[in-house]
Order: sequence, then structure tokens, then C-alpha cells
Amino acid sequence: MMLKGQNIFNASFDVFADNYHGVRPGYPALLFADLKNACDIGRESRVLEIGAGSGIATVELAKFGCEVVAIEPGGKLAEIAKKEIARFPNAKIVEGMFESYESSDNFDAIVAFTAFHWIDGKDKYTKVDKLLNPDGSLVLVWNSFFKSGSQVTAEVDRIYKDMLPELYGEEKDMNRAVWTKLGRREQEISQSGLFSVVFLKKYLSVYKYDSRTYPKLLGTFPKIIKLDAGLRKAFLDRISETVKPHGSITVPVMSTLIVCRRVDSFLKIIVEK
Repeated sequence: MMLKGQNIFNASFDVFADNYHGVRPGYPALLFADLKNACDIGRESRVLEIGAGSGIATVELAKFGCEVVAIEPGGKLAEIAKKEIARFPNAKIVEGMFESYESSDNFDAIVAFTAFHWIDGKDKYTKVDKLLNPDGSLVLVWNSFFKSGSQVTAEVDRIYKDMLPELYGEEKDMNRAVWTKLGRREQEISQSGLFSVVFLKKYLSVYKYDSRTYPKLLGTFPKIIKLDAGLRKAFLDRISETVKPHGSITVPVMSTLIVCRRVDSFLKIIVEK
């Protein structure tokens, strides 16, 4: 997984693995129930997870009772994930890159939770196609962070524009920008020419962070991590000071579940009819 020419686990989340595991939101229980049903996952199924992170989703997948193989390139995150799934003999963490992963047995579902966009190019769809069983599913999930209309959010926005204008100053409507980005990711699937969306659902959750946890959350975002250490600390300290008088800040999170199947499987059915 690459981030502008750098290994993502060197440039991003793995740097602050403990914070990532402690403050990043999970995914709704209903999402996992829908995923299981849409992909017809049973105890005999094999599931491959791309980018397990600290095992937030891996644990929920392991609860299905199926075999779960979770790939994670970040060493620190992989260690946390291994501890998280230690009670599940049906799940394992493989430290490495999805691009170089090989398996003699194919999978019934390949899933990626807020990770698939980190893999460059259309070759990732070809790789998935190679690893899936004939009737297998590609499952893409994203957690997208939106902004509420609260006073504290407006104050935080002013800090962004004041201290990080080159990163965030140009976008006037961040919520619409995030929604547009989601649309581009959905379009990318059909543009691959290999997969088609068969199930799509969005789930809205609301999280609250205080003056201690909110800076930690922001500190797990790649653009913030890549800042000069002094600027990053000054920025996060100011965020903490701004949130503290309000007690907490509300963060709406949209979880998007997309289940895909091979285009060829649909074309074959059409021809046979």
C-alpha cells in the first residue's frame, strides 16, 4: 500500500498505532450483519481482509466463525491486531503487503475496511479477481468523517484555516467534498471493468470526543501525521484548548458498505438465458 510514493505503514497510521486503535471509530453492528447476509458467509467460508489495521473489523469478521486471513503492512498495528484476535483460532494476521500476497486457495470474500483506496492503480482489481472464488464477493467499506454544525466545530475550522491553510483552506464545503469523494470511489468500481456493485448501503453514526481524545483522533489522519513535528504539536494543542471549554465535540461518521461481484458472472448468466 503506497501513500504518494511512501510505504503507508511508514508514513501514516502505524506511526501512532496505539492512538489509532484507541480512538478510531469502529463500524455498526448492522453493517456486519448485512455483509454476512449479502455475501452468504458461513463457517466454511474463507475471508481475506486487506489492511487489517489494529484488528477493529477483523474481530467482527472472526465472530462469523469462518476462516479469516487479515493482511496488515504495519508492524505495530499487526502486533495489536494479533492480540485482539488471539481468542479466535479461525483468524490470523499476515504482516505484509496485499500487492505481494499469494495464496494457493482462493477466498469467498475479499474485504477492505477504509483501506482499498490506499492501493494504487487498477491492478488491485485484477489481484482481487485472481484471489476470489468464481462466485466470490469483493466488499469495500469506508468510514467517512463529516462535520457537524456546532459552535465548537466552527472554532476548530478556524484553527485549520489559520494554521493549515495549504491543506484545508481551499475547501469551502468539506461535507460535500467528502460525499463527492465517496461517489468517485463507487464509480471506480465500475470503471475497473471487472466488478459491479450488487449491494450498497450507508450507515450514520455519531461519536463524541473530548479535549484529550479528539486531538488523538486528528493525529491519526495522514495529512496531520505528515506535518512537521513542531507544527503538528502546536496544532493539536490548540485543538485541545478549543474543545476543552465545550466538554466535547460531535463527529458524524458515515459508514458505506459496498458488495461487488464479477461482471463476467452476470454476463455469463445473460448469455445462458
